[in-house]
Amino acid sequence: MATGASNSATSTAVIAATAAAAAAVAFLAAGSGGVLNGAEAGDPTPADLQAARLLNLATFGATADSVAEARGLTPAAWVKAQADMKFSATHFIDWYVRRDTEINTADPNKKARASTGQFQEAFWAAALAGPEQLRTRMAFALSEICVVSFQGSTVTARMGAAYFDMLRVRAMGSYRDLIEAVSLSPAMGMYLNIVGNIQADTDKTRRPDENYAREIMQLMSIGLYQLNMDGSAKLDAQGAAIPTYGQDDIAGLAKIFTGWGFWSAKPSSSTFATPRDTDSDIKPLMAYTAYHSQLSKTFLGVTFPAYSAWTPPAGTTKSVGAYQVAGLKFALDTLANHPNTAPFIARRLIQRFVKSNPSPAYIERVAKVFVDDGTKTRGNLTAVIAAVLSDAEAWSSNFGDFDGKLREPTLRLSAFLRAFSASSVSKNYLAPYDFSPASAFNQAPLMAPSVFNFWMPDFAPLGGAIAKASKVAPEFQGVDVLTTASYANKILSNVQNQNWGNKDVATTYAKELALLDAKGLVDAKRLTRRLNMLLFGGQMGDKLAKRIIDVVNSTITTIAKPTADQLAALNLNRVRNAVALAMVSTDFLIQR
Repeated sequence: MATGASNSATSTAVIAATAAAAAAVAFLAAGSGGVLNGAEAGDPTPADLQAARLLNLATFGATADSVAEARGLTPAAWVKAQADMKFSATHFIDWYVRRDTEINTADPNKKARASTGQFQEAFWAAALAGPEQLRTRMAFALSEICVVSFQGSTVTARMGAAYFDMLRVRAMGSYRDLIEAVSLSPAMGMYLNIVGNIQADTDKTRRPDENYAREIMQLMSIGLYQLNMDGSAKLDAQGAAIPTYGQDDIAGLAKIFTGWGFWSAKPSSSTFATPRDTDSDIKPLMAYTAYHSQLSKTFLGVTFPAYSAWTPPAGTTKSVGAYQVAGLKFALDTLANHPNTAPFIARRLIQRFVKSNPSPAYIERVAKVFVDDGTKTRGNLTAVIAAVLSDAEAWSSNFGDFDGKLREPTLRLSAFLRAFSASSVSKNYLAPYDFSPASAFNQAPLMAPSVFNFWMPDFAPLGGAIAKASKVAPEFQGVDVLTTASYANKILSNVQNQNWGNKDVATTYAKELALLDAKGLVDAKRLTRRLNMLLFGGQMGDKLAKRIIDVVNSTITTIAKPTADQLAALNLNRVRNAVALAMVSTDFLIQR
């Protein structure tokens, strides 16, 4: 990557420093100063930096074009434009079907089929090239709250594709509609045992499966402990946190989720737990009344009556099917309207987009928007994410030791690819390998190791400064010696080879190489200013800026009169060295 031994040593030192920082779990404040002052015509303006900062928080990475589009817009105005943008509601499933046909046709034995790899292709196509960036980014965040995973499960690639389409459709809509769609998704049905869950009314030794009932409360709506609006735990007389629910609540809610199976035009016992009709594996689950509990269902201080005591709403004929649907509505309404849900979801979204340790006041301000978006509407996710991104705390430049968050590996890779205009030669975004193992990037969409996502929202490394300060750093749950070294090795290879591991998805440094000084060399300071915009949203610290400028300026040739090709190679190395330092820097990894 470097043209001389001194530059190679610099790159090695940067990798070592990054590994040490990650191992120590240190949030370092990026001090701003004057190293990058004196912008020239064509360099990023303050408005560009502000737009890029918003885009790095809310999308898969800033690009020169997206910065130009967002320049001058308030976060709320930008969110509205994104929410109003037209998009394909079936991008993922359409991609899967097309690629399945192509792969099968190309196989001489006609046995090859699309797999989870094609789901990943669809994701990267949307993340890197899709204009509806916030919608897809919201879907990605929601997929880490309402977790479905291909890992260790029977969830198929088609189910995952339909699930992600569903998340994109509902990402900017109603939270209440979202959790209903999640609950009736075949992917969630398979992942958390909704499908095939039967009532045990006639057998007192059996109970319905409680998996989904537990997780929808713990992870997707109300959490483990009763909360104040600012996200702090309510305490009992002894000062202990008060549990939100107990085993009886789980058992009562579990009865609601009995008797839901795969869609079928002619439902029967054979279609209940097995998808037999066309597209029954991707259509919402349907009610199978023979398997639904008709007992009363008590949970969270409310009771849905037994079928024998149930009075249907006006205009509805009493039937077990209507009763089953009404019970689901009752349960989801209860969860969506629970006082915990607003601060719970507010904190989760702040953590996914802005910072690991939001202040109680920040959580409360967002939670209040969840309760009422200004039109008496509860759970308006467009309004909620606008509140997350517009809040003054999201825009502070007065950083404390524990401000910001560690960028997720997927967002590190996407930021690099988008900043440098990545495109797919095949148009299929063919991945070079599985990005999810620890030996790669340690993350890929719908590849979480468990229902608890890649990391827990309250994780703090044991014995470190974060835990001692009673703070959290969720993404550091995925940090160790292996993942730190793997990231550095992979991303530096990507920077060097100008791709993501193969030639199908390649980047270009054309705009960076055009930043020439009077001697025909890439201007170190102008290049660093551009990287400060694209990768850092204006938050690059002076120490890193000076380091990059010094390394670029030291990347020289001893040839008195280099040829055009030699000069081009030298300039490419100047850009590569700068990008490499940026991508493994703490200022980049810790996003603010």
